[in-house]
Amino acid sequence: MKIICDTNIIIDVLLEREPFIEDSYKVLKLCEEHKIDGFVSASSVTDIYYLVRKYTHSTDMAYKAVGKLLEIVKVCSVTNDDILVAFQKKAKDFEDCLVATCAESIHCDYIVTRNKRYFEGFGIPAVTPTEILLLIM
Repeated sequence: MKIICDTNIIIDVLLEREPFIEDSYKVLKLCEEHKIDGFVSASSVTDIYYLVRKYTHSTDMAYKAVGKLLEIVKVCSVTNDDILVAFQKKAKDFEDCLVATCAESIHCDYIVTRNKRYFEGFGIPAVTPTEILLLIM
């Protein structure tokens, strides 16, 4: 199974956001154990760095968080074509549209997110961490 994780799943774990951390952590653990093939978009990596640095006020913590992330999931490139496709869709949320476009380009089975409705109409099923765990177990 191949998934792409929305930024909020990673941030939930890194910033220990309750009540979301537990299932998001389990999803990332399955990626780390290579039980599922996990990805994040290249654009999400920069967002994750920014958010961790913003909330922790530590550049060192932000780099450590990204370093750990790179040990767990693969980074999906964001190409010029991906950006053009996402731009042409004129979706309400460009960032989510770009994640969906990247997921489609690498043939993901699911987008794992807490915001399923943001990914409606993109052609790849969006599931919550809890739902993906139920599908796998």
